[in-house]
Amino acid sequence: MRNKCVVGLDIGGTYCRMGLVDRMNRLYHPYICNTMDLNGDKNFVNGLMAFIKSYINLHEKEYEIQAISMGFPSTIDHERKVVLSTPNIEGLDNVSIVDLYEEEFKIPVYINRDVNMLMYHDLEELKIPKGGVTLGFYIGTGFGNAIYINGEILLGKHGVAGELGHIPVIGNKKKCSCGNEGCIEAVAAGRYLEELCKTKFPETNIKDIYVKHGDAPEIIEQIEYLSIPIASEINIFDPHHIILGGGILQMEGFPRKLLEEFVVKHTRKPYPAYGLNFLYTLDEQENGIIGAGIYGHHRLTVANNKCYLATAD
Repeated sequence: MRNKCVVGLDIGGTYCRMGLVDRMNRLYHPYICNTMDLNGDKNFVNGLMAFIKSYINLHEKEYEIQAISMGFPSTIDHERKVVLSTPNIEGLDNVSIVDLYEEEFKIPVYINRDVNMLMYHDLEELKIPKGGVTLGFYIGTGFGNAIYINGEILLGKHGVAGELGHIPVIGNKKKCSCGNEGCIEAVAAGRYLEELCKTKFPETNIKDIYVKHGDAPEIIEQIEYLSIPIASEINIFDPHHIILGGGILQMEGFPRKLLEEFVVKHTRKPYPAYGLNFLYTLDEQENGIIGAGIYGHHRLTVANNKCYLATAD
């Protein structure tokens, strides 16, 4: 009997990662390519489709592929069918991905924000209970956020809840990739760190910036900027767990203790400030693939249960 799997994809602005994920969250045959390689004919949607098709053709004899589940660096509509906006990938705005791909592949296709897929992985990896409130903050090139309440990730009216990196900072005129000016990720996340390295520490490789300049005023300011949206959301939700992840937080020498101190500084006393439960995730390249697989299997289970209830009626 072939192992039942979901094709999980983690689509980033730089790399696209794909693999097969079974119901035990085991990953098989991970593969990575440059995202822009999928845009050869100036049509990313078709290029991605061809990429998935070739991968499925390679493995469908060995595995029973039940669905395709994709995480995008995008805003997604509430019904989880349309990719609304993708600043870092040309040709991926207002695209009905689910309808297009289901027509082509004849199996269920599920999509979500990439940061939500990371949270699905981390909830399993960190063994976080379904009850209560868990907040996820993922700082890489941008500032990702996911909100998990009583077993469900919060979507909001239009499906775009959790765009925390786009809280404005008074006096900040930097242009953000979203098109707005003054977003906090423009002065706190990876793009800003690259700019800071070039302008203030040109002799330092960016991977060493926290090791060599962790006590510099510019770095301390960046860490405090990072803490502000985290503290703001903690003040709103009073969470049971706080997941901190992303490439920036995994850099050597990143001052985790300082970040936590700033978060507490900007959080209401005595609660929720005292007793915050910070959890750090390992930033493995496969996390997004596995998270997409977990989400895909969850959606399949929900769909199968609905079919069973309809048949029973």
